[in-house]
Amino acid sequence: MKDFFLDKFEYDFFATKSWIKSIEDQEELISPFVETSISHIINVHYIWNCRLKEILPESETWDKLPVSYLLKLHEQNFSETIDFIEKYELDNKIHYHSSEGVEYTKPIIDILYHILNHSNYHRAQIVMDLKQNNLNAPSFNFITYR
Repeated sequence: MKDFFLDKFEYDFFATKSWIKSIEDQEELISPFVETSISHIINVHYIWNCRLKEILPESETWDKLPVSYLLKLHEQNFSETIDFIEKYELDNKIHYHSSEGVEYTKPIIDILYHILNHSNYHRAQIVMDLKQNNLNAPSFNFITYR
């Protein structure tokens, strides 16, 4: 199971990194929606990493990040996630509080899958916005990545 998640987070890192590069290249042209959505992807990954490490995050899910900071935090998220996957048993469960303060207990594998699924969901929204505005949108299809 660890190999599966290590592999899929490698892809996720590549895909989001491609989006960050595309957004940096078109920064003057992108919509506020795109800027907010890419920040949201990175913030949510960071918040889930904090929950996995049982520490409080310093940002909220919809905080807008400067475009110049996106890659740095994305690289940090990736590194921390890989480190966590390598060090901990993924069959374990963690206890955490949602952004609304609700307490949950969930399997780590479900949380890892959620991080990946969440990123894909919002990257698809970003591609729709970029195409509607006649801007370049990189491919992030997994099979193409392979």
